[in-house]
Amino acid sequence: MKIAIIGASGFVGRHLHRHLEAGGHRVIGSDVYVPMDLASRVEICDLTRKGPDLPSGLDAAVYLAQFPGYREFPDHAGDLFAVNVAGALRAADAARKAGAQAFIYASTGTVYAPSFSPMSEEDPVRRDQPYALSKVQAEEALALFDRPAACSVRLFGVFGEDQKTMLVPALAGRIARGDAITLEPNPHDPDDQDGLRIALTHVSDVCTVTRQLIERMVAGEQTPSVVNVANPEAVSVRELALGIARRLGREPVFEVAPRSRPSDYIADITRLRGLIDHEFMPFADAIERTFPAHA
Repeated sequence: MKIAIIGASGFVGRHLHRHLEAGGHRVIGSDVYVPMDLASRVEICDLTRKGPDLPSGLDAAVYLAQFPGYREFPDHAGDLFAVNVAGALRAADAARKAGAQAFIYASTGTVYAPSFSPMSEEDPVRRDQPYALSKVQAEEALALFDRPAACSVRLFGVFGEDQKTMLVPALAGRIARGDAITLEPNPHDPDDQDGLRIALTHVSDVCTVTRQLIERMVAGEQTPSVVNVANPEAVSVRELALGIARRLGREPVFEVAPRSRPSDYIADITRLRGLIDHEFMPFADAIERTFPAHA
């Protein structure tokens, strides 16, 4: 298949590019920033101004683009919504004109309203945070496309080799420095003081699931407009820190926060399991793969 990745220079984009090429697919990459090691494989495209130039005969497109200043609201509100919403619609329209049959949009599990139960696609979403709102608006607009068929994948806790930001590398840095790791207790369970419980998903699982969804959609099989993509195994921040620390040969330092956490971050993947057959990598294996053993 001929597949376009918009946002190919990012963490997930790089892994997906390699995964698809290893499977014999032709990959067309684009991004607003193209590092030297990808200069011959990825074209520059500023999604705040125009959609990507996609070749005819395209089978599918995957939209992974994200504005790096998404936390800086309202200073960069225009760019946030330009990339997450308008850029996604421009890319979907470009994919339609190129003949694509499938469009995958990378959304996020943070669109859900706070909950301590596994979050399913039918649960309420939140519109009180700019980033979540932008993702929800893109999901709803893409669902109106007749062609290509669009599926918004709500990703939970993606991590893996070469990741530079987000929870897992941030915790690894704190452990390496000897900084204390704060654990927020569960307000509904006084015995739960292990911190946020989260569905941590190795990036290789995201790549495999994305490919399988594309294959399904290109084959003409009906696919929901929104699907959770997450490891069903929930891990607490304490368990995560202990797992990283073992790989680094360090002893983590913990402190319990005086405030309770507002939510956990666990996914219900019943819908996904009804679409594809995939076993997610166990947490212990994913940590071992992400961090080289301490010498």
